[in-house]
Amino acid sequence: MKKIKKIHFIGIGGIGMSSLAEYLSKKYKISGSDLNINNKIKYLEKIGIKIFNHHTKKNINDQDLIIYTSAINKNNEELVEAKRKKIKVINRGKALGEFTKEKNNISIAGTHGKSSTTSFISQILLEAGKKFTAFLGARDLKIKSNFKYSKSNINVMEVDESDNSFNYINSYLSIVTNIDNDHMEFYKNKQNLLKAFDIFISKTKSNVILNADCKNIKKHFRNLKKGVYFSNINKNYDYYFNLSNGKYELYFKNKLIIKSKSKLLGKFNFYNLTAAIIACINLGVSVRKIQNNINKIKPPERRFEYILKNKKIEIIDDYAHHPNAIKEIRNLLNNIKDEKKNYLIFQPHRFSRFKKHYKAFVKEISMWENVILVDVYSAFEKNKINQNLENFIRDVKKLSNINIIYEPDFHNVVEKMLNLISNKNKFYRIITMGAGNIRKISLELKKSLNF
Repeated sequence: MKKIKKIHFIGIGGIGMSSLAEYLSKKYKISGSDLNINNKIKYLEKIGIKIFNHHTKKNINDQDLIIYTSAINKNNEELVEAKRKKIKVINRGKALGEFTKEKNNISIAGTHGKSSTTSFISQILLEAGKKFTAFLGARDLKIKSNFKYSKSNINVMEVDESDNSFNYINSYLSIVTNIDNDHMEFYKNKQNLLKAFDIFISKTKSNVILNADCKNIKKHFRNLKKGVYFSNINKNYDYYFNLSNGKYELYFKNKLIIKSKSKLLGKFNFYNLTAAIIACINLGVSVRKIQNNINKIKPPERRFEYILKNKKIEIIDDYAHHPNAIKEIRNLLNNIKDEKKNYLIFQPHRFSRFKKHYKAFVKEISMWENVILVDVYSAFEKNKINQNLENFIRDVKKLSNINIIYEPDFHNVVEKMLNLISNKNKFYRIITMGAGNIRKISLELKKSLNF
């Protein structure tokens, strides 16, 4: 990579691509293309990156390296032209690994909670005055970005197991938040998924922080020499955390080391927080500094994020897109005791995931009282598996006769919610949920309510 001067990103606007582009812009001349112009792309333009709002072979000329997102079609004009011109082409995962291989990378992997854990580590290090660079999988509401740069040897990064790209990373310290059956469109079976995590763990130079309460971790990755285990169930692991009377307690070898209030909601967030704290202790942050700042920590964007909150109505946006993650949000809501009725607006993410976990989705959605279902977000999947959402609703109602409808038009969904809210004698909590563009509904709803 020594001779490289100019780098072009195909699909530069994505959360992972944009952070890498910003990182490399400190040393290289960067350009990029994307069909969607979002706030991040506008920021990249502002810092001097040339942006093309269309994909065409004319964008490929004298670059030395092309980095592309896995969402890009293999027949993409720019990709084809780059190969024709014999310009080096690599995907984002390989590029991240290549350009960070000399750093001490703190790598956060796992099916659920990666972005929150990465964000929590970043916030703790920031409050402790530590220098680090962060590649975040969501916009951190404290850093106000998905990327933070400093001249440091430490990189805190969310790494992606969905296509095995996390195994391109040279990890110094790593975290596995949990392992669930996901991304089967790539791995085909559970054994291949576990093998990928096995490689990731074995390649980590220092400690691997593991959630011992995850069934797959407990079964397949117990008693690792480099493993540092934490639990909320069993006090005999290295670290144990407890939630008592609104306070978070963390024990190391059965000795209480942290006791603090926290504004975080949901037990799942305290698993993420515990992993983050252990990582920061490993990085030399004092327990005292961590305890003093726990109450300041907050989740990143789209992680049970309040878009609007008042006595009559709450609008919450959440990234959950796997049945188990949706269940965690439902459990959180069930613990909130008030008069508000919950309305879930759910957007399934990827046709392959919806098919693979169809029965689990049916079972989970049947546990909600009021649901509006919108179309599946394809996430650029080419093979659109025929999945009739009316049939899905029928199967849900076989289990529970809940109030569930299918409405593909976002504007109509907003209108339905506005009509609902107009009943002044009732109180509502509306949750937009999914990893696609469902957030648009929550933002439009807030705008329509003039807040």
